[in-house]
Amino acid sequence: MRDRVFFPLAALLALAMIALAVIWPRGMGAAYPSFADPLTVPAPVPAPPPPAKTAATAPSAAQ
Repeated sequence: MRDRVFFPLAALLALAMIALAVIWPRGMGAAYPSFADPLTVPAPVPAPPPPAKTAATAPSAAQ
């Protein structure tokens, strides 16, 4: 295929893919929000507390 045909077709395909990405909804069936709506981020899950030290796990002073 000649370059005079290939590159305009490649540019047209790239623009079509960008246009499709702009209008395609995000997620599984989610409605596309407007550009003014902020994205919601889930709250982070707090880390579990460290296990309590017991006499068996605490280092002894005699060592």
